[in-house]
Amino acid sequence: MLHIRKTFITALAILLIIPLLLPQSASAAPSASKNAGNKASSKIIYLTFDDGPTAHTGQLLDILDQYNAKATFFMLGPQMEKFQKATKRIVADGHGLGLHGVTHLPGKFYKSAYSGLKEMQQANESLNKVAGVKTSLVRTPYGSKPYLKSAYRNVLLGQGGFHLWDWNVDSEDWKYKKDHQKVYNSVMKQIHNVQKSGTTPVVLMHDQEATLKVLPQVLKTLKAEGYQFEVLTKKVQPVNFWNDKR
Repeated sequence: MLHIRKTFITALAILLIIPLLLPQSASAAPSASKNAGNKASSKIIYLTFDDGPTAHTGQLLDILDQYNAKATFFMLGPQMEKFQKATKRIVADGHGLGLHGVTHLPGKFYKSAYSGLKEMQQANESLNKVAGVKTSLVRTPYGSKPYLKSAYRNVLLGQGGFHLWDWNVDSEDWKYKKDHQKVYNSVMKQIHNVQKSGTTPVVLMHDQEATLKVLPQVLKTLKAEGYQFEVLTKKVQPVNFWNDKR
């Protein structure tokens, strides 16, 4: 009986020692790989483009395809009807869909509590007419502050059922149409600052010729830094200047 007990203790000791003799890299590899995957998957970015579609949308989509990147397009009703091929391709390529109104004029869009709602509904009808789909995502002209007052938001979001989006990174591609390096430096600095704060970057860009000059450089850098390009949907909590989560 004593002999059996000694044999059992000896065998147990060997089993406990064996893992300590194994190379440390072998046991550490799985967790390191898992952590790297988590880090990569947490670097999500949302690229958004306003004011389209335009005559340049096809080239913009080609660049996005080249880098396997998705974006969200906040489109104007008349532009969708004018550039129907581009509108259909945006939908077919799986990009996010948003509305930007009809007139893009503050004096008309924000004329009353119901004027903005009417423009978004009209833009949605244009999207449906051209591509057979609708969306509940909206971005108001020039952003929601200070024009979109509380009563206006209640109509647009409450009665209209829309979801309001602004941005936390302004590329300023609308401002520096010839200084592409300045746009690149500014947008990358802002993206890094937003990311460091623990917030997902939502980048404002425009569907225009000037943006085509800087977009490849931005996408190349973001890809190299491990960002994943995702599209906005009604399931994503809205980012807007009023912190309105509806």
